[in-house]
Amino acid sequence: MVGFLKNHRGTRRNNDEENDWPSIVFLLREPVLPSAEQAIEMMTVAFGAIGPVEFLGTVGPHNFAIRVAALTFALHAFGSRYEADRGHLRPVQQQCWELHRAWLSLDFPGNSAPILRQKGTIGHAYKTLMYFVVKHWSPNCLALYFPSEQSTLPNRGDLIQSIRLARQDGIDLDFLKVPRPDPKE
Repeated sequence: MVGFLKNHRGTRRNNDEENDWPSIVFLLREPVLPSAEQAIEMMTVAFGAIGPVEFLGTVGPHNFAIRVAALTFALHAFGSRYEADRGHLRPVQQQCWELHRAWLSLDFPGNSAPILRQKGTIGHAYKTLMYFVVKHWSPNCLALYFPSEQSTLPNRGDLIQSIRLARQDGIDLDFLKVPRPDPKE
């Protein structure tokens, strides 16, 4: 997995199925550049209840491959602006992009977003990643960016309030929904 991530670090492009996996990018006011030990602690805070957190390796400065139970994640942090095709932005979203100076992302590599969308399970992947967001949401986070969805969620206070206000503003976050099981099945 570490070799795979080294080969793909910094190469994510929209509409590139091979590199299009669920990911959440924190657009930050100030850099958060964790050491390997800090990365493990961040993952333990978010996911420690589901199983052991195992450090798999470093794929570059502040870039780590980490396994939690049977799930493998990539945690990336950079003290520079995140560059991406942002899609159409509302003014509140554009402001987040203009103000951010650093970024941190949690990726779910090896899980094709197009295939998950086709199966109707993309919401489950984002639900897993959102455990990390819930534990690390802070005023330092200006917004969350979902590269596979080209969607930006501005921070407007607490996370639930931010999601609610984004939806009221017409920002599409339907990909975060987890389908409820059909009681007839």
